[in-house]
Amino acid sequence: MSFSRIFNELVRSFSRFPGVGRRTAERLVFHLLKMNPQEVKDLSSKMEEIHNHIKPCRLCNNFSTKDICSICDDPKREKDTICVVEEPKDIMAIEKTANYKGLYYVLLGSLSPLEGINSEDLNIGKLINRIQKAEINEVIISTDPDNEGELTAQFLIQKLSPYPVKIYRIAIGVPLGTQIEYIDSATLGKALLERKALT
Repeated sequence: MSFSRIFNELVRSFSRFPGVGRRTAERLVFHLLKMNPQEVKDLSSKMEEIHNHIKPCRLCNNFSTKDICSICDDPKREKDTICVVEEPKDIMAIEKTANYKGLYYVLLGSLSPLEGINSEDLNIGKLINRIQKAEINEVIISTDPDNEGELTAQFLIQKLSPYPVKIYRIAIGVPLGTQIEYIDSATLGKALLERKALT
């Protein structure tokens, strides 16, 4: 097998990762070529290990090494509040704020008709089941503030509104430290529509 064939096949593999274009993939392959054999072996072993030992939590779909993730298993968390997110990476971002003490539910995607992802593909069965059992009083919808995220939020509101739970949408608006003139019109418009009374 020629160098160019092996190289291009690995570049194509790296290019499948989100946010990785061909040029970035090529840089990654060249970096791999400079690594010593033990480093490559360790990297390969870690990739295999994470794939074999990390699985979705039985309750919330967050990634975990156990059947139930550390957040769902934490007795200090507020068990009657659930924050609904699109992906496990969103949980990491929210946890870094240290401002949320409830539980999570991961949809593992968002509605995207252009990509063929419809309401039937969204993973909400376990969430509705927990609400029906009266375990949950509040649901905070924290999907992304893009077209797919907004569409998903509206779908969730429609599906959850028949149940006796308070439904919230995460606040989306003007970032701290930003001047009004530099904010894009969609974000500014959303902030105005979702304004809050101070008195």
